[in-house]
Amino acid sequence: MKRITTALIAVFLLPALVFSGGIVTNTNQSAAWTRYFARYATTDIDGVYYNPAGLTKLSDGFHFSVNNQFIFKTQTVSNDFAYLVNGPDYVGDTKVLLFPSVYGAYNFGRLSISVGFNPVGGGGSVTYNTGLPSFEMMSGVQLLDFLNPEIPTTTYSVDTYLKGTSAYLGIQVGVSYEISDMLSVYGGARYVNAVNNYEGYLKDLMIDPTDPLVNPTGAMVSAPLYFSELSDTTLYLAENVLYPAQTMAGALPPDNPVNPMLAPVLQMFGVDPTGMTNADAAAAFGTLGNEYTQTSLETGMAAQLTLDQEVEVKQTGSGFTPIIGVHFSPADMIDIALKYEFKTKLQLTNQTTKDFIMGIDTVTGAPITMFPDGAVTNADIPSMLSGGINIRPLPGLQISGSFEYYWDKNVNWDGLEKKIEKNYFTIYASAEYNIGGVVLVSASYGYDKCGVGKNYQSDMNYCLSATSFGFGGALNITDKLRINAGYVMAFYKDDNVEIPNLYTTTYKEETNMFAVGIDFSF
Repeated sequence: MKRITTALIAVFLLPALVFSGGIVTNTNQSAAWTRYFARYATTDIDGVYYNPAGLTKLSDGFHFSVNNQFIFKTQTVSNDFAYLVNGPDYVGDTKVLLFPSVYGAYNFGRLSISVGFNPVGGGGSVTYNTGLPSFEMMSGVQLLDFLNPEIPTTTYSVDTYLKGTSAYLGIQVGVSYEISDMLSVYGGARYVNAVNNYEGYLKDLMIDPTDPLVNPTGAMVSAPLYFSELSDTTLYLAENVLYPAQTMAGALPPDNPVNPMLAPVLQMFGVDPTGMTNADAAAAFGTLGNEYTQTSLETGMAAQLTLDQEVEVKQTGSGFTPIIGVHFSPADMIDIALKYEFKTKLQLTNQTTKDFIMGIDTVTGAPITMFPDGAVTNADIPSMLSGGINIRPLPGLQISGSFEYYWDKNVNWDGLEKKIEKNYFTIYASAEYNIGGVVLVSASYGYDKCGVGKNYQSDMNYCLSATSFGFGGALNITDKLRINAGYVMAFYKDDNVEIPNLYTTTYKEETNMFAVGIDFSF
């Protein structure tokens, strides 16, 4: 029988619960953004995040913004591999009812001191009620490969579940300074506290081996019970039949024809005794004894690996992001801005309560687990350059363009970054019309280009390019109080990854979000 040398469950990473922005970065950071994507030259209070250098354009005094987004996202992994029983579609649902962004600034003279709080990454949870293809590939499918063709096995059943949550919460502080009426600069930093949680299970794994030793009818049986019985049976036969028969044959004249008492034993194990000598029989019994002993060891490990398993892990880490920015207003009708966020060095440490067993150390017999307690994962947030321009060609009308560019290839993701072919970028275009100084209506277009290679994509970690549309408006209750509201639809480009002659995996996503926020000053 083939030896189990790999885990029965795949190592996974939580899919990035990002809603707009780079692979691991959220940039949907205000209600105003949902209606007006191109905000990187804004002079509103949410410029704390988008254009902090432009905060000097606010009037003296205190300015605040409180926002929340409601986000609904569906992630579908489809796999057409013939042996998957829970497929072909594995659907993960994300529902986020609390996605807050809070900003504050105090302006006096040429200075603006600002603070911000927002989920710069993650910010939600995803649930796969039937697990993922990798769960089945490395459990039921691997068992079929392990057993066939020696023990004919045609199918399996398994109950799998996965839920992951992720929140990278950022607290940002900084100072903006107006050098002249046309030029302002900013310097600040963000503290990022990251928390990921994984919950899941793999249980009730069953198979239908047609095994004359323990399951001659080929009925569906519990995998751990089957392997446990097979381990006990093969060890019993080795110790009580094969090795004693080897000893007996070795004590007989070696060149004589095989003893008549031993011939039926050879036949019972599928060996034709015709023409064999006692020495031949002794060698055959020794080989069979070793094979059955090895099978007992392997199936004993398989019995442990196929038991019901659960995972309950919390990963935590923190880091700092230096931020600089500049705002330039060459004329009253034009704003131009750039912001650069440096790379955030981030390491996540496992706090493991329950863990999946991925293998057994053949020397010590100790289990090899998926999330060893205390293990560290590198999860840097890439540096980002963003910028934008606002133009007001007519009274009440503003049009804007913005971009984001991420240096994904320069991070440490424990080697995953080597599978990125090109850095991620995003472009935005927005337009807004002010009706009587009271009502603003706006619409936006966005395009995200993900530059990962095909070998980057997996059912637990993939990235898709997307086209987004947003629209909404704002209501100026007074000159110091504004309400923003917007709605976003994101359409992702499906990606197919083919394993020739085996299967094709298709990755799909769809996202809808609604936001409301209030800006006020005093």
